[in-house]
Amino acid sequence: MNEEFFGDKKGGLTESVRTFDAFPKTRASYTTRSSRGGIVTLLLITTCLWLAWHEMGSYFDGIEEQHFLVEKSIGHEMQINLDITVAMPCDALHINVQDAAADRILAGDLLQKDATAFDDTSAHRLVQIGRREDHVYDVLKKARKSKFGKTRWPKGGDRTSCRIYGSMDVNRVQGDFHITAKGHGYWDAGQHIEHDSFNFSHVVNELSFGEYYPKLINPLDGVVATTEDHFYKFQYYLSVVPTIYESYTTGRRLATNQYAVTEQSRAVPAHNVPGIFFKYDIEPISLTVTDSRTPVIQFIVRLVNIIGGVLVSGGWIYKLLGMAVSVFRRKKRDTEGMLNGRVKGDE
Repeated sequence: MNEEFFGDKKGGLTESVRTFDAFPKTRASYTTRSSRGGIVTLLLITTCLWLAWHEMGSYFDGIEEQHFLVEKSIGHEMQINLDITVAMPCDALHINVQDAAADRILAGDLLQKDATAFDDTSAHRLVQIGRREDHVYDVLKKARKSKFGKTRWPKGGDRTSCRIYGSMDVNRVQGDFHITAKGHGYWDAGQHIEHDSFNFSHVVNELSFGEYYPKLINPLDGVVATTEDHFYKFQYYLSVVPTIYESYTTGRRLATNQYAVTEQSRAVPAHNVPGIFFKYDIEPISLTVTDSRTPVIQFIVRLVNIIGGVLVSGGWIYKLLGMAVSVFRRKKRDTEGMLNGRVKGDE
């Protein structure tokens, strides 16, 4: 510190301006440094750095909020995207959709079917799916429209399985999408499949609602279910929630659908209809997930407030502790003097 600031004031414009100095200064000879003060200073600096780092992380990551609203939009149709491999020949399967409006859609005429081999090496069971958090930035990054890939022809393997894939429009109401054997469940003239050939083991490569975005992960994507029983009924109950992802930072917006799934599969008697059943229901609520970021000016102001607040608060706490220690030491000296037969003021 410059000692001349504490000397006699000389005239002049510079000296006149100094009279407005709002920052008090102390002579260097009047200040003392202690290890306790150094420790407190290091603690304050560490606290400032930790809070500033946390604030910077919140700034760069953004703030994500979720809002549930009553679904107000009116939509008459909804797109279903399906890619599933069933361990039965294509000509033995019947694919159908029936909804609450009593409409029946021959999905077998809308979807493509290719003979292939049953491969579940990269699939997983439904119960093995862990909790997954989809952030707005990741979803918008992966949301790229594409087409279904071509069927891979097995080298030297059999083609006794069937890949069913494609997109189709259905009514936006509760419905049932199922895959059964021909001649069972629905009457097909002149067609009846032997019971010994039933095998509804399957791998779900894709099942989504809305626009087809292959890189977005859904609960049933990559799920395999196998059975050795000929009469077995796989049932999936899907609860579909319209979802909007919106980023205020980039201005992008994506309208899609999410769903939760539960499974209730079991072996059934011979007089029941075996197969794969997807029962879906449209929830009357919608979910909006938004991503925003603090403005730069507000971010800088918050950083200044954090650092200034910590230093000022730490300074006051240090002074109060110092005063408390001084009072305690003074009382201790007075007590020791009385015990030794000395009274305050005796020489």
